[in-house]
Amino acid sequence: MDTYIDQRIITLSSNNATQNNGSFLSDVYFNFKGLIKQDLDIREIQISVQNAQIPISFYNVNVYNNILILSYNSITYTFTLTRGNYNSTNLITEITAEFALQGITDITIVTSSITGVMTFTRALSLNFSILSTGTINVVLGFVENTTYTSVAGILTAPFPLNLLGLLKLKLASFEIQTANFDSSVQSNLNILATIPIESGSFGLILYDNISNTQAIINNPTLDGFDLQIYGDDDNLVNFNGIGWNISLLLAITRVRRQDSKTTFNDLIFPINQLIDTIQQQQQPIDQTTIDQTTIDQTTIDQTTIDQNQQTINDQNQQDFTNQTQADLNDEDNLEVLFYNNHKYL
Repeated sequence: MDTYIDQRIITLSSNNATQNNGSFLSDVYFNFKGLIKQDLDIREIQISVQNAQIPISFYNVNVYNNILILSYNSITYTFTLTRGNYNSTNLITEITAEFALQGITDITIVTSSITGVMTFTRALSLNFSILSTGTINVVLGFVENTTYTSVAGILTAPFPLNLLGLLKLKLASFEIQTANFDSSVQSNLNILATIPIESGSFGLILYDNISNTQAIINNPTLDGFDLQIYGDDDNLVNFNGIGWNISLLLAITRVRRQDSKTTFNDLIFPINQLIDTIQQQQQPIDQTTIDQTTIDQTTIDQTTIDQNQQTINDQNQQDFTNQTQADLNDEDNLEVLFYNNHKYL
């Protein structure tokens, strides 16, 4: 089977998409028409992300992980930290400032330069708790969904401070059906590509598909499609209104059409052969036979008429004979007999 690859580049910009989650720019829809049609010559369709230019405008402390909840003197306080890119020093400054806004000034925070672990210390060895419902706990080195209470006013996180933020981006689509897998769902997920983040805060991701990674898609047709960009925390990324560009490549494997050399006469030749065969199978009707049959039928009809006439004559003759004999036996009817003899003579 002779096939060829029909390649189609699709350039995407978040600026001209339907933006489903506003300035986040990570859930968008592109309203194309006729990207894939249900053509009979299609054997396989693959899609790939050829390149991408994505700004690192998202933060390591963001809408998903910026809440700290503290139990202090049996009162629960909720602190919402300013979203942004932090290091250890300015994160401690931000938390301390938020504490101060609520009148909490006796808790100090330090990060070990050796272990990277944060320690919270309250004066006078008074205790406090960091509650499990805070979203920043993992960033601070605490286990998710776990409440921690100080001992003698000291609370040390079990793990280092984690301000690495996102390590990769995942491009996915509900419309474009791939057969890729993701451990976040332990099953199939319509992932188009994963893009590593190799630049620092406020930098630019320049991605090129140098390995030519492609995914087979199962869409018989495709018009418009959606696109989501997730972080490795499985949340939609907040690009904070800064746009991105992505280029896709559709590679459609098609069966090559062979040029036909068949002429019109070649097409109708079998039909003509069939007509000739049918005509040869039919027996011609001989006009002489038809005429002879007509004559024979006429002769039969005339013979029948003659036979009928002869039968009538024989009957009349019999009637005459019978009447004559009767008349001879009747002496009084000699005169009648004489008259009848003359009538039949």
